[in-house]
Amino acid sequence: MWTVLILFGMILFFITGWLRADLVALIGLLSLVLTNQLTPGEAMAGFSNSVVLMIAGLFIVGAGLFHSGLAERLASALIPYANGSETRLFYLFMLTVALLSSVMSNTGTVALLIPVVMAISRQIKRSAKTYLMPLAFFSSIGGTMTLIGTPPNLVAAESLRGLIDVPIGFFSLFPIGAVVMIVGLFYFRLVGNRLLEDNRSREWDGGGATETINPNVYVLSIDEVHPLIGKRLSELKWSRDGIIVLKERVKGIGRHYETARADTVLRAGSILVSGDEQRVRSLSEQQHIPFQQVEATNVYDKTGGIVMFTIPGSSQLVGRCLHESQLRNEFHVNVLRVIRPQEEIAQVHLKDTPLKQGDLLMVQGKWDDLERVEQEARLLLSNERVTDVANRTVSSHHQLAAGVIMVMMMTLFVFEWVDPTVAVWLAALAMVMSGAVRHLDIAYQSIQWSSLVLIAAMIPIGTALEKAEIMAWLVDWIGRSFAGFGPAWVLVVLFLATMVLSQIISNTATAILFIPLAIALSESMAVSPVPFVIAVAISASLAFMTPFGSPTNAMVFSVGGYRFIDFVKVGVPLQLLTGIVGILMILFLFPF
Repeated sequence: MWTVLILFGMILFFITGWLRADLVALIGLLSLVLTNQLTPGEAMAGFSNSVVLMIAGLFIVGAGLFHSGLAERLASALIPYANGSETRLFYLFMLTVALLSSVMSNTGTVALLIPVVMAISRQIKRSAKTYLMPLAFFSSIGGTMTLIGTPPNLVAAESLRGLIDVPIGFFSLFPIGAVVMIVGLFYFRLVGNRLLEDNRSREWDGGGATETINPNVYVLSIDEVHPLIGKRLSELKWSRDGIIVLKERVKGIGRHYETARADTVLRAGSILVSGDEQRVRSLSEQQHIPFQQVEATNVYDKTGGIVMFTIPGSSQLVGRCLHESQLRNEFHVNVLRVIRPQEEIAQVHLKDTPLKQGDLLMVQGKWDDLERVEQEARLLLSNERVTDVANRTVSSHHQLAAGVIMVMMMTLFVFEWVDPTVAVWLAALAMVMSGAVRHLDIAYQSIQWSSLVLIAAMIPIGTALEKAEIMAWLVDWIGRSFAGFGPAWVLVVLFLATMVLSQIISNTATAILFIPLAIALSESMAVSPVPFVIAVAISASLAFMTPFGSPTNAMVFSVGGYRFIDFVKVGVPLQLLTGIVGILMILFLFPF
């Protein structure tokens, strides 16, 4: 009784969103312990579960793909094939998701592709919400296509071994998964994404999708006898002509550039500056300093770089000029450009330009200084976390390593040479050791702890249901109530019951509980067990109605900023459609 009350209370809080989902799961778990429905050991079992540990490692692997820039490259590779159509891009990406998850872990697919989704959404200027939930759903659908795609398929195949003459083949379930995938694609493009918040128009200007805004950067070479040697940058007044000194490299101390500040003293060597080419050329001629244009990427290194900030309506900078902002004197950063939609702002006398709400500021400086600016929400809002920009900059030389590590992890998954959890953590460790993840602290920061807590706290719920004999009652009730209606109706009941229960407990546990019932029912009705067992395996993996219906749902829940009700209103129609299609396909392909 207590188990049922606590479970319904948790569902109520999940639906209303009165408390965070991970907090609700923890409260429910502790309530089961305090009411003696679970022992402390049973309650904590979820936190040592291999699935939880695997997901934690996969977040680190995903961070390596993102920080190295490999995710951005993958995103860029997909976009041209869409020919400017977001609909075509959506189809292409979700097809890729389904095929990947058919041969490797669903959770692995989602963790690896979350960074790609974030990169795609940033490039096409669309909300990531319209891709993250479908990413989770299509990874589950793809898992139904092959025997190794999801654990319930393996459990089903093993259970049927010896009961049928011809064993279930590797691609025997592929037609079911493929048709379900096609139905899902049409559903999302016609209905699903319209139900999600922050949805935008379906088309984008493909030509501008990958356009980036970079400053003009030049290197000036100053020799030992130049009269500027020994002067502070604040004395030069170059900023009046729109020329900003970004970095200085002193002759004789290697190739490393130091981020310049107002109090930086010029020494013999090279300096990087940003500004209008004509102004830089004029300065070069007046001061007799040779100059050469270089790539904007030279501004980025492990000490500093460039971050885009937006001026919010509540900012103290609205209506004030840059020279009044104290950004350079207080935070030691340089504003290289002010970008205002449909208005050209000259770089010359930039410091005297009154700022407006919505202006974009291109800000350069040390990462530590940029992070201090980011913390001042009363001034500016960063378009992307400074830490993420810094991590990606430092790790950008490790794309090949990240790609090799990903391929090796997928190989270990497919051939099962080692335990999947071990394979994931080998890959996570390799990401850190290779430099694709900058350092161990960044690896820990990349883990979505709220998702892990949610999953770990929900796993013991299945144990509580079993101890309360709710599962045994449900299994017995199905056998007594529907056996007389014929095998097709029993299959429908099995499919629906498994589908509903898989929203609460893991798909593997659900399959293990229902497959013996399916076999027993087939024997009592003297029909083939294959349709019943496959119905359980397929329906166990189709969990779309709740964010804790599968680990993949939980992984995107916090990343996408979804509410519980988002999964209900988008997942329930998809659940009904895929259920109908799945049942019809099973009856057609595997007759009794």
